Amino acid sequence: MDELKIINFLDAFITNALSVIIPLLLVARGVDVIQIGLVVSISPVIFVVSRSIFAAMSDQVGVRKIFIVNGAMNVVSLLIYSVASGPFLFSVGKMFEGARSGAMWAVNRTAVFMRRSGRKVVDEMSRTQAIRTGAAAMGIMTAGVLLNNYPFDAAIVFFIILSVVLFSVSFLVEGTGRSKVKVKEIFGQLDFRKTSDLLKRTSLIMMPFSSATAVPLSLVFPLFLKSIGYDYWLIGVAIALYYIVSALTTFVLMRMKWRERAMWVGAVLFLAGGMLLTVLDGKWAVPLIGIMGIGDGMATPLWEVLVFNSVKRRKDMSSEIALLHTPSNLSNAVGLIAAGVLVAQWGYGIVFLLCGVLFVLSFYWSFELLRESQYRL
Repeated sequence: MDELKIINFLDAFITNALSVIIPLLLVARGVDVIQIGLVVSISPVIFVVSRSIFAAMSDQVGVRKIFIVNGAMNVVSLLIYSVASGPFLFSVGKMFEGARSGAMWAVNRTAVFMRRSGRKVVDEMSRTQAIRTGAAAMGIMTAGVLLNNYPFDAAIVFFIILSVVLFSVSFLVEGTGRSKVKVKEIFGQLDFRKTSDLLKRTSLIMMPFSSATAVPLSLVFPLFLKSIGYDYWLIGVAIALYYIVSALTTFVLMRMKWRERAMWVGAVLFLAGGMLLTVLDGKWAVPLIGIMGIGDGMATPLWEVLVFNSVKRRKDMSSEIALLHTPSNLSNAVGLIAAGVLVAQWGYGIVFLLCGVLFVLSFYWSFELLRESQYRL
């Protein structure tokens, strides 16, 4: 049994279902869009801090214990959501959700790196991401079905049960390391000044790259579709389609021995889909979101190449990967808050346009950096 793939499947299934359920639940509780943006933005901030700490810890005690922490916090965050009634408790839930995501991504790539070597790492991580994307689609569709037929509380209970399963599977992960953490070493491992110039430049490029997809998926898609009259089932179908075509696109692109020219098509598709979403009639929303998913799927191998290229042959790999993603996750928090304000003031169109432009610019900067570092795609 490949416990790592099972953990990734369940983690993505639960995480992305909640990315739809929580904003819609806040709307149902009468919370305005700016407050929703603030609540949702808490998770990326906590993610940054917790991921860095867990990554440094995993370089000392191994990956197994951190996977177990991820499973435990999954249960805790869902239990909090089950009793939350206002923005404060939802914010506490988002704090735990951010911490458990931090634990997951502190060790997820490292666990893959430990099993593979060389360019096979990129292929294996791209496959893992495709599995996560497919699981995300299934989770979101499940959320849509549950919300369409049962109250929010019943949906939360269903995902609590799944999170207990995830927690149990986490104990099957193999891992070795010290039994205790040396706190002094953690601060040395998380010193951004000691990282390479390549990692620093890569982390800056990943900021707009990450925000361009995080803002629609974590906030804007569900609220926009609700505003144009979609019911919960159709919202789930639309966002699930994004993930399905994204996963399929990644698999196809890898089999085609993807190249830069083909990937540029994805950047243009993402931009075009976002620009047309608020211009065309609402019946076109589902296929246009699917087109954006194709663009995102073409970007997955590029993202993994950026990660691999910047941390290969580094000693404290988990810590380096965490530091690499720190700026992009902070930018996600800022982007979510800004998106809430922009939607309230000028509507959804400006947010989709900005995300599309950032996505295209990220492709250009990524290819320029890879050429300078002499990495052959």
